[in-house]
Amino acid sequence: MENLNSIIDTIYKNRDEFILLGLTGRIGSGCTTAAKFLSQTKDQHNLKEVCINDDSSDAQRKKYILWKFYRKKWKPFEVITMSDIITIFIFKYSYKNLKKIIEEFNTEIKNQKIKRFKNFDEINFTKLINEKDYENLRKEYINLLTEIKEKRTIKEKLKNFWKASKKFKDSLQKQNYKNYTDLYQLCGDNIRLYGDIKINEKNKKAKNIYTIADITNKIIKIYRKETKPTYIVLDAIRNILEAYFFKERYSAFYLIAIDAPNEDIKNRLSQINPSLSKKQIEKMLSQEDKELETKSLEDFISQNIKSCIVNSDIFIRNEGKNINDDASKLELYGNLIKYVSLIQHPGLITPSNDEKMMQIAFTAKLNSGCISRQVGACVTNKYGSIKAIGWNDVAEGQTSCVLRSASELLKNSISKAYSHYEKTLEFKEFLKKEYVDIKNIYEKGLNDSYCFKTIYTRNKEKQKNNQVHTRALHAEENAFLQLAKYGSGESIIGGTLYTTASPCELCSKKAYQLGISRIVYIDPYPGIAKENILYSGLNPPKVEFFNGAIGTAYHKLYTQIIPYKDEINSLKEIING
Repeated sequence: MENLNSIIDTIYKNRDEFILLGLTGRIGSGCTTAAKFLSQTKDQHNLKEVCINDDSSDAQRKKYILWKFYRKKWKPFEVITMSDIITIFIFKYSYKNLKKIIEEFNTEIKNQKIKRFKNFDEINFTKLINEKDYENLRKEYINLLTEIKEKRTIKEKLKNFWKASKKFKDSLQKQNYKNYTDLYQLCGDNIRLYGDIKINEKNKKAKNIYTIADITNKIIKIYRKETKPTYIVLDAIRNILEAYFFKERYSAFYLIAIDAPNEDIKNRLSQINPSLSKKQIEKMLSQEDKELETKSLEDFISQNIKSCIVNSDIFIRNEGKNINDDASKLELYGNLIKYVSLIQHPGLITPSNDEKMMQIAFTAKLNSGCISRQVGACVTNKYGSIKAIGWNDVAEGQTSCVLRSASELLKNSISKAYSHYEKTLEFKEFLKKEYVDIKNIYEKGLNDSYCFKTIYTRNKEKQKNNQVHTRALHAEENAFLQLAKYGSGESIIGGTLYTTASPCELCSKKAYQLGISRIVYIDPYPGIAKENILYSGLNPPKVEFFNGAIGTAYHKLYTQIIPYKDEINSLKEIING
């Protein structure tokens, strides 16, 4: 019987011995609060016990099951703060040399010649920290970067360095919060571009993109060597390529996006640092919300929080305007306990209704042949029953963009995959400008697909940003049209729209007209749909950021490794034996 118990332990051993979480989210969303909670013991949490009674709902029963497991299995996480990795590179330099580097930053900020410097304020380093304080903190560095690269350092030395880095960052934040965030973002961008914080065009190489991730990974290996079991949380990932770096290396890695409404974030930031003006807060948020086109190496190395959030495995909604609001924190803590417990032991509970429906929308988006953005949608009635699904794609009978080829069209194809207009000399001339040399595309074995809207609007000045010229129907629009085309036999008034990207102005009007009472989304779509359409009138729907797990994480967290009945029976036999 003891062997049977060992088998059960062995089955869950990998999940029990190593977990790697990445936190991502906009500034003020709650990543640091989450990391702190994860780093504490269950006694430090001091949470109120969860109980059930005869009248308890299924939702309450799920909380009770998770609570029991949490009390037995919780282990505190080691925290690696990504900004501390940047401090390692900063502390390489003496105060005087760092001052010169920052003066170079300021020159570029004033010149406005480099695109990525345009949203930053001039950094007044001498007012942020004095030389004596800086050099005292820097003593904890002592060739740390070299030791990490060679994996010679020890966890205790890293612990002392994290403390010095925190003091340094706290000092900068206290003096000028905007300067602090600008300095660290610029240093992070440069490390990914040049392999160091210094601007050095000679060292500008694609391989530097993973410099921060690679150093972090070496530290993870140091922790794994010295601590068993090893639970680590990375706070906070702000570049999607760094997230992919860990996803590709560790099956135990989960990226968790924490987000909050804009007004909540603005209130929190003003409480964290009262010296921040409304204008500065707006600037910081707009900097984080910007869409990157990834046309150059500089675009790939910049922080891209929007992309990190969209590509996360788990999403946690963290509402609350007050940073000391215990009620909103409890909701955040409960979600962290839930997903850590499910990582340790998949299938403890079943998914929430929102998770089930968003997973359907997430799966639906993979049908999209759009080469710009794949979006999926799922519409339910007021009882939560699915009435339609949709994805952004061309009308039925037309060919998706991903299946069409620029070279095929330019060879005078008569295929019905291309419109009459696309076959005209005018459009072909537009296309030739974009696809002059497709040698690299062919060498990679890729299809030379093209976006009609991009080609057309780029060459027709008056038509720029006109949604009329997209070939595809939007996912939400497509789902609504399924109802009209095939009929559902039932109204969706009071129902819910689940969409992987929040609806645009056009789809928002349709949702409002159809009587949708709730909209749940992941990726905030640019525009004023919420402010101008969804939040107005007599019947405004409730608009919410999705809370839950999707994609492969959904399957990993909710698929029982062995049937739960067999596990329980095995343990019963052990006890009886």
